[in-house]
This record gives sequence, C-alpha cells and structure tokens, in this order.
Amino acid sequence: MSANDRRTPSEPLDPFVLPHGVKFRFVLLVTALIGTSAFIYNLLYYAVAPGADDTFADYQRCIAAPPEVAPVTDPGAYARGVLSCTAAFEREKAWWILAGLALMAVAALALYWAFPRLRMWRERLEPLEPEDDPEDAALLGVLESLVAEAGLRKAPRFLVARRRPQVTAITFGRVGDYRVRLNGGLLTEGRQDPELLRAIVLHELGHVRNKDVDITHLTAALALAFVPFGLVPLAVALAGTDARDVLGVAWRAAVLVALVCVSAAAVLRAREFGADARADAVSGTRPGLLRLLNARAAREPRWPGWLRPLDLHPRAERRAVELARPTAQFRIGFGECFAVGLAATITAAGLHTLLWLGFNHLAPRDSRWLVALVLAPAVVTVVGTALWRATMAAGSGTAQARDGRPPTVLPAVGLAAGCVAGRLVAAENGILQSDGLPAPTVTEAAWSVVLCLLVVLLFRWIVQGATVWLAPDGRPSGRSWPVGVAAAVVPLAVLLGWWLLLYDLSDGLGPVNAEQRADHRAIAAVAPVEAFWPWAALEHPMAQLFYRWTPAVLAAVTLWALPLAALWRRRAAGPPSRWARWVVVTSLAGSAGFAVAVLGTRAYVHLGVAEERRRQVAYVLAFTHWNVAAAVVLQGLVALVVTAGLYRVHGRVAVLFGLMAAFVTGCLATGVVFAGSMVGGCWNVFSLAPGPCVVDLELAFVRDTLLRVVVAGAACAVAGAGAAAVAGSWWARRRPPGAPPAPVPVSRRERTVLGLATLLAFAVVATGLAVGTTTATAGAPPPAPPAPPAPPSGTGTGAAAPACAKYDRVMGAGDSMNSADKNAELFDAVRLAADGGNVALATALQDLLRAVSAGDLPAFSAARKRIGEQCAQQGAPL
Repeated sequence: MSANDRRTPSEPLDPFVLPHGVKFRFVLLVTALIGTSAFIYNLLYYAVAPGADDTFADYQRCIAAPPEVAPVTDPGAYARGVLSCTAAFEREKAWWILAGLALMAVAALALYWAFPRLRMWRERLEPLEPEDDPEDAALLGVLESLVAEAGLRKAPRFLVARRRPQVTAITFGRVGDYRVRLNGGLLTEGRQDPELLRAIVLHELGHVRNKDVDITHLTAALALAFVPFGLVPLAVALAGTDARDVLGVAWRAAVLVALVCVSAAAVLRAREFGADARADAVSGTRPGLLRLLNARAAREPRWPGWLRPLDLHPRAERRAVELARPTAQFRIGFGECFAVGLAATITAAGLHTLLWLGFNHLAPRDSRWLVALVLAPAVVTVVGTALWRATMAAGSGTAQARDGRPPTVLPAVGLAAGCVAGRLVAAENGILQSDGLPAPTVTEAAWSVVLCLLVVLLFRWIVQGATVWLAPDGRPSGRSWPVGVAAAVVPLAVLLGWWLLLYDLSDGLGPVNAEQRADHRAIAAVAPVEAFWPWAALEHPMAQLFYRWTPAVLAAVTLWALPLAALWRRRAAGPPSRWARWVVVTSLAGSAGFAVAVLGTRAYVHLGVAEERRRQVAYVLAFTHWNVAAAVVLQGLVALVVTAGLYRVHGRVAVLFGLMAAFVTGCLATGVVFAGSMVGGCWNVFSLAPGPCVVDLELAFVRDTLLRVVVAGAACAVAGAGAAAVAGSWWARRRPPGAPPAPVPVSRRERTVLGLATLLAFAVVATGLAVGTTTATAGAPPPAPPAPPAPPSGTGTGAAAPACAKYDRVMGAGDSMNSADKNAELFDAVRLAADGGNVALATALQDLLRAVSAGDLPAFSAARKRIGEQCAQQGAPL
C-alpha cells in the first residue's frame, strides 16, 4: 500500500502521534553548546594556560612531522603519530574542557531550580483566594474545568499578577511543581470574553501537557549560564590570542555563538506551535485562538527576514495559518539539517579531545567511531523523527510530496554541508590553522561529495522504513517509531565515523596510495587485473579496514533487517506476491551459477596457465581478488533482479527484498569461494597448485573474507536495487495510473524465509564480533603450497639471471629507493624468475617479500641465503 492511500486528505493530522519537535531541538541546543564550549576552552587553554606558547609550537611540530610509529602501508600511521606526539597536551586540554562544561552545567541546573522562586519574588505573584473573593471562586471553578478538558491529571498552581495590564498568561515552574501566571488584564477581559480566557488558558495548559515547561526553563538557564561560562571566557581567550590569528579565530567563534543563539530560539518557537495544537484539540477553542492571534498579528512589528531565526516566538500570523493547515510540525528543511550537521561535527572535535581522559590508546578508526556513536543518536533524534513526521504528512496529502514521499534531497544536502562546515569551524582548524582559508582540500571535497550522496540515500532509506512501519491508517503501529528511528543510528554512526576518518587522514594517505599503486603494478605484471581504482575498491588498506569492521556489517544488515521486521506484526493480506519465492530462488540460482563459474574458471586456469605462474603469490592474490569481486557484483545483480521483479506489485518496498536477497547471496557465495579452494586440493583439475585434500581454513581469514564480501556486496546491492527502483518509478510514471502498490502479505512460509534470513544475519554479525581479524591484509590467501624441488644445476642456467640482477639492484639501493618501488621491483624479479624456469628462486623471492611484510628477521635471512644459492647456480653471483 502506498503512503498516499493510507489516509484521505480531509482527515486532520495528529501532531502528537510522534514526539513533538521541541524536545529534539533541545537536543540540538545541547549538542551545539557542548561543541561551542569545547572550542572556547580549547582557545582559552592556549591563551592563559602556563607554557601555552610552547604547547602551540609543539602541536605545529607534531602535525608537520609526527614520529614514525608504523610502516607507510598503514593508513593510520600518520594519525597515530600525531596523536601519540600530542597525547600529553590533549589530556591537559581535556581537563580544561571538562571543567568548563561542568561549571556551565552546574550553573544552569542552579538557575533552573531557582527560576520559580525568583519569578514569584520579582513579580509579587499572589494565589487565588476563593474563600474570600467570590470572583476568584468563580474563576477557579472555570480553571478547574479547563484543566479537566486539557487532560491533565494534576492541576498546576494558578497565580495572579494583578498589576499587569497585559491580556496574557505564562506557564513556569519545574518538574512536579508547575504554575500558571494570570495577568490582571486577562482577568478583567476574561470576565467579559470567556472565549478569550478559555483560549489563552488552554494554550498555557498545553505547555504543561506537552511537557515542554522544563525544556523551556532549561533552555533559558543554559543561555544565561553560557554568558559567564562561555562568552566571558571567549572574550578572555580572544584578548590573549596573537593578533595574527585573532581574525581567523573570531569569525569561527561568532559562527558558534550564533549557532547556540539560533538553536535556543528554535526551541522556544517550536513549543508555541505544540501548545496551539493542544488547545485546538479541545472542542470549541479554535475561534478564540484565531481571534487572539489575528489581534496580535496586527500589533506585531515587522523585523527583517535575516533576524527571524532569533525570534523567541513565531509570528502570530504564521501560528494562525498553522492551526488551519499544520505544516511546520511535519516538515524538515535545509536550514534545520544544516544546523544539526554543524553542531554534530563541531561537537565531535570536543568529544575527541575528551576521549583522552579515559581512552587514550584507541586507534584512529575506533576513536572516531566512538565519537560518531555518541553523536548519531542526537542527529537521528532530530532528523530521523522529523523524516517520520514528514512521511506521515506526505501520506496524508497535507504536505509537499512526490509519489507519497517527503522531499529528502535538500535536507540531506543540508546535513552533509553542515558536517563539512563543522570540520572547517572546528577547534583544531580555528586554533592551529587560523591563518588558512576556510575551504577543504580537493581530497576533502571529494569525500564530502561522497558523504552528501550517502546521506541522500540514508534519508531515502529512513523514509522507506517509515512507510513500512506506519500502519494502514498512517499512524505508527504501537511503539514502532522508536525502533524505526533507532535503526538509523548504526548506519549513520558508521557513515559519520568513516567520513571523519577519511576527512582527517586525507593528507596522510599519499604514501599509502603510492604503495598500493606499486603493488597493483607488480600483480598486473603476473596476472590480469582491472585498472587501479576498481582494484583498490576491494584491496586498498582503507577499504580493507572498513570491510573487516564489525559495525560496517551490522549497518549492512540493518539496511534490510530492521525495516522488514515490521512484517512480523502483519498477517497474510492481499493477493499473493511470491516475494519469498523471488528471494529464495534468485539467491539460490545466483549462487549456483557462481559455483559453476568458480569451478569452471579454476579448471580453465589449471589447464591454460603454467604451474610456475599459478604458484606465484601475485597470481593467487589476483585470482582471489577476482573471486571476491565476482561475488560482490553478483549481489548487485541479484538485488536488481529481485527489486525489478517485485517493484510493480510492492513499489519501493521491493528494494528491501532486493537487499535481503543480496545478503543471502553474499553469504552463499563466500561459502562457494572457500569450497572451491577445498575442491582444488582434492581434485587436481580444479587446483591452482597441488595441495592436500584437507579442510584447513584459518577462522580469522574466513571472517575477514565473509565480511568483505557482505559489506562490499551491500554497497553494490544498494546500487543495483536503486537502479531498478529508479527504472520502475520512471516506467510507472509513463503508464496510465493503475492499482496502488499492494500490502506485503506475510504467510507462515514467508515468515520462515524472513526468520532464516534474520538468523543468518545474526550469525554473520556474531562471527564478526567473536572471531578476531587477521594481522595481514584482509583477503590475502593462505601461503602457496610448497614448490617442487629446484631443478639440478645447469637446468635453465642463466635464464633467471635477470631476476638476480634486479634483486641485487634492489638490495644495494639503500635509501635511494622507497619501499613501494622496492616491492614493485621484487615482484618483477619473481616474474622474471618464473619466466626463466627457476621455481626455487621465485619461491625464495616470495618468501623474502612475506618475511619483510611480517617483520620476520630469521625468515628474511633464510630467504636471502636461498636466493644467493640459486643466483650462484644461474651464474649471477650477488
């Protein structure tokens, strides 16, 4: 069933089916405050801490030339070098940030607790006196009836400010003790106009019912505490900043302070829409509300548009429009998402510093993953719930939508742009690079574009999940919305954590890329492989680091498992769609075809390629790479076929079935890869090199290969399913309107298929958690079988002499040749030795390369000795 067919446009939207946006804007405010305070206390540390000038110089030295703590092939070497060099400063700075945040929090809590007493004392509020004043008694009776109509279990305390002539009221207090101030003007006017009194009081009681009174006062308390514990330290820090750096620091600080102010104002504006909606829900209240708002609209001053984000109240004219057609509470826009992304990545820098207080030995990937895991719930809380609300509105026909979906591209671009802007404004850029231009490098910009594309897909996926979880009447079924929103936390945390890592390491990956290009050239000299970047998509160390990462496979599984979990709540309904048959048959057929292709390729290579060449490590690496690449592409094809086959019946829900079928296919294809290796050991016709007929697989290698196939395959499946969905949508728009997408039937057989796929997903994730990863590059095959004995002296004499000459040049090059070029030359020497017919020399050179990679000095010495002996037999002594 499509979203457009869930409700009729005449049915009003209930803004309280999902939590109101005021709570999530408060989360945004807290996030912005943490990030801004971290920036300020970073700056304050450099300005007033003892020895700060020396610390700044040490930071610059560490960034310019970090100590070498890992080989160049390690993509995290540069980051670990910087972190280990700056560890002592980071810990000391973290205490400054933590102290500043603690002082601000204590001050805000104290202000929040004192606000009611301060207001009572300053405004000289008085309680109603029904015993002594008949008018107060009558008023109290009216107020008690309004409390009952508002649905409150406990009535707030009503107080009177008789000297205030305004025809208004205000709700204040703290948890468990809420109070409503009634101005004298309202009491006077209310006796003559009960409808006006009713509208104003129900609006204030709506704040109590919405539970936003505490949020309002906490927002005010945080804003006030930010002055002495945020703005004052900022002024002190700017005064102590070098004149050459003050401009670059000041504009960043201004952006952060503006973000805090705009976030606080957004909280206060959002609460008014919610209170209006609560009051309007009571029968007979709308005429009084509209009359009140229209009167205020006539008296409101007109402010410039650029100042409206700082308004503490929405314009009365806008509130009146919202009563008739609620859109502001069901809309997500570019600006809001931009602010979320900006606050998140600014806060990430401060949290990364705070990690040094307790987690100072984390790898660069894990530290950013932990920071992203802390921030992702806050981001998802704001944008995820907003997308669910927008999906409800799109389905009701009361909001702008396309094919029953809310707009997602602009909000997604806003979130990605905010994340990029946050990295440019973050503390390390504002303090250590304040004189540079606030623009990303080419590599950083490229990764930012990738982030934007992935966030668009993530938003589309959240909307699709909301469509599946929403009940036929357009409401969330039960408490499904927390599950649906929480499902986005893991994919978003993986996306943010990995983007932060790539963005931060972009300048340190040059040597790694050069090393990989040399390896690619060496392998291409022995076996056919594709161009560098397609090859690197599976073999680059950064790609391997991602594929072997358990959170990555958890995110890949979440893409289909969590949305389809909604099907467990359903019964068989509608015409049979055979979606389970599509998933099972396509997965099994694809895996069977892959098995035939693997065995056929093995037989072809065995018959058509010389054994000396097949034995080389480079050739085995290339063969394994092609097996994994084929398994990955197969998942994309399976997702495309299943999505295309089911799209006409189920619409975009077919994408989820395509992803599930691709996952099952990836698991089966991984089994085929290892089965092919074992079959090759038992039947020589399928072997690359003769080997024993035994099952001897290292669990860590199996785990890494499985995760690599599943995670890379999930990316390919998203592309395949997305292409089929785009084509299906285009074709549907060209045809006359037909029947809407049918609801997904869930029979016992289909539940069984869904359950088995879910169990398989649990097994894969458990394997990733329980089995450790390999220390070598993931995907590298086990060592080649032992080579046959070397030919007698004189056999092929001199034919392999060029390999010896190349090896001799490499060993005598010293520091004049980098490690990448040395590896490339040694791989070329392996090829020359194999072409010359000296298998023993080729094997010794391969053992030398493995010894260098493992840092095994005894094996290195033994390999050098064997190489020397073979070269002497070739008449080319070293």
